[in-house]
Amino acid sequence: MGMGLTHMETETGAPIGALVGGALALDPRVVAVALLSGVMLTAQAPAFAGYDAHRFEDTALRAPRAPVAYAEPEEIKRLQTIAAYEAGWDGPESVGPTIETSRQALAFVRELHALGDLARPYISLAGDGEINFYWKTPHVELDLGFTGTRQYSYYGRTPDGIEFAEDGAAIGTPLPPELIAVLRT
Repeated sequence: MGMGLTHMETETGAPIGALVGGALALDPRVVAVALLSGVMLTAQAPAFAGYDAHRFEDTALRAPRAPVAYAEPEEIKRLQTIAAYEAGWDGPESVGPTIETSRQALAFVRELHALGDLARPYISLAGDGEINFYWKTPHVELDLGFTGTRQYSYYGRTPDGIEFAEDGAAIGTPLPPELIAVLRT
């Protein structure tokens, strides 16, 4: 004859057969105090009646989760590539971007990314070291550039003929809301 249920069947830490047999062999007054103490320790106060302290842990242990990876925007990867271009990359007269030009373009990409659902630009480097952002969507064609001079410039046009232009916007000056609206996808 076995000792009763095992910890595998009850999901506790010890076999319970000996505990029950031993408790039954004790004085009934001791058993009553022990049972009452157990009930008091496991009873919930009314304020916590709907709270399950193990709910999160149980869910976390049982729910399969895919590894989370930070997805770096493609534009940042492209800027890292462009920042490595050196003088002569496109012939003897071409220059690479300055550190300041790269920083300004990177800050702009982060601002674009923070705006959410915008069309993605094509990013390129001009022979004079200017980093250019180019969009061609059904709503707008836009060219925007950074030269490292603490200013940026852009020119864009919608199919309806509405133009957006700025030759010297200070770094940190946001694009006009109307231009951002046509860049939304």
